[in-house]
Amino acid sequence: MKRNLKRVVSLGLAAVMSCGLISGCGGGVSDEDTIKIMLSGTKPTGWDRVIEKYEETGAKETKVHIDVEWISQGDYKEKLNLRMIGSENYDIVFDAPFNKLKNFAAYEMYVPLEDYVESGKYPNLTKAFPKEIADANHYFGHLYGLPMMRTYGNGIDCVYYRKDLAKKYNIGTDGQINSYDELQDFLDSVLADGSQSGMVPFGVSASRGFYSLFRDDYNVELAKNHIVSLNLGAMAYVILNDDNTEVVDIVYQGEDSDRFSAFPEEYRDGEKLGLARLKKIREWNKYLERDSLNRKDAWAMVTGMKAAAMVDNLDTYEQKLTDFESALPDAELGVFIINNEVKNMQPEARVTNLQGNNFICIPAWSKKVDKALTFLDWLYADSSNHDMFELGVEGEDWNAIGEDRYEQIKSEDKEAYSFPGYVMTWNPNYVRFLNTLSEDIYEYKKYDLDRDAYYESPLAGFMFDTSKLQTESTVVSGIKSEVETALAHGALDNPVEKLNENINKCLDNGLNVIREEAIRQINEFLANKNN
Repeated sequence: MKRNLKRVVSLGLAAVMSCGLISGCGGGVSDEDTIKIMLSGTKPTGWDRVIEKYEETGAKETKVHIDVEWISQGDYKEKLNLRMIGSENYDIVFDAPFNKLKNFAAYEMYVPLEDYVESGKYPNLTKAFPKEIADANHYFGHLYGLPMMRTYGNGIDCVYYRKDLAKKYNIGTDGQINSYDELQDFLDSVLADGSQSGMVPFGVSASRGFYSLFRDDYNVELAKNHIVSLNLGAMAYVILNDDNTEVVDIVYQGEDSDRFSAFPEEYRDGEKLGLARLKKIREWNKYLERDSLNRKDAWAMVTGMKAAAMVDNLDTYEQKLTDFESALPDAELGVFIINNEVKNMQPEARVTNLQGNNFICIPAWSKKVDKALTFLDWLYADSSNHDMFELGVEGEDWNAIGEDRYEQIKSEDKEAYSFPGYVMTWNPNYVRFLNTLSEDIYEYKKYDLDRDAYYESPLAGFMFDTSKLQTESTVVSGIKSEVETALAHGALDNPVEKLNENINKCLDNGLNVIREEAIRQINEFLANKNN
């Protein structure tokens, strides 16, 4: 099947080239020392300064020039798909499991990078992506992308909100929201005021819905009880034996209650396994705009004064703070940490699988793999190289303060530089924090970098290979789509019943086959791990 697809890709490339649509066709051949990069997001203000500085410094050292194309988040997945299927002339692309990474990795459309990283030829990549991390991010047996990870987890989940409005409504500790009850008081106040301001209380995007809200982190407790939550065609709970060497059962969220009999008693009613959350977000749907299912960008609602809060994590705090202060200079950004154990900075407060959510990949047909890796090796060689891309030109965009903090240089005639680090620069070895961070946010950021803050999942490093389940996966995905997004927005009455009906329909149409294959693969993974 892979060979057939490669042939299709090759034929597609020939057709595209003959039509003159690929970069360089009909307009001369690109410079052989230039690599072409495709990244997700809006071109940062001040990006041209960074490229100019790189040409003065990095390009002279590496002999590699870069041509970067920025594509908006909303359009990125579709355009990445079209350009990869067309084998277009890119040498580095951003991808992610929520984009096309799994599909393209299954068909070997990216270069396997594990040998390059482990060889020592690119020592800075070897240091930035050590074996523990590289091994945990294999897809189908290979490292098809470098994981962009600032920490060992998925970030500290939080709600960003208008703290100035919380002060106005006299909610929290001088506007600092400390609990879900205070958050609800805040949203109720915004809702009551909305008829005048036109602002909805809570902004969500179509793809994420309420995201991590009400997802109280039972995962550590579950993992210590030999239970791991994974997406295996649908959200599932893998029950392992007492020494974590074999699968006892896999149960899907929303299955009939009798399927949970093997769980410890406190989980058998399913409430802690997501059902209580479904009910809660149904109640909170009243805080959303009526057309939330079509909203592309929740953060833009906050900066555009269309929403008073949204849920995300602290990974993007610096960028959000820059955006917020630029858009709403008279307002104040507040942060509510969702998880209580994280809020108290306790050890092992979250489970880690050591896997990234965002990746830098090299298309398999690139003729400049060495040049692409040479550039990335330079990028991760030291903080000055890395920080130039993540923070801008030192002395023009920012100044260093100590070893891990920095200040932004602001002026009336230019906007602050704001780079989405998750697309190319996030790494635990290179993290600087804004000097304007409040002391508590600074401490949370440092805590998030601490390996001791995480409990390693019994299935860390496991990747589910669905390449032999394309028919079942497609059918199940289609059935899930009938309710999945609407449930994530709390838009359906009787959500538990809707989920139960939907998951049973999935089970009758291929999800049981997926479950059996997942059991086989996990048992194989555990056998190899323990040997």
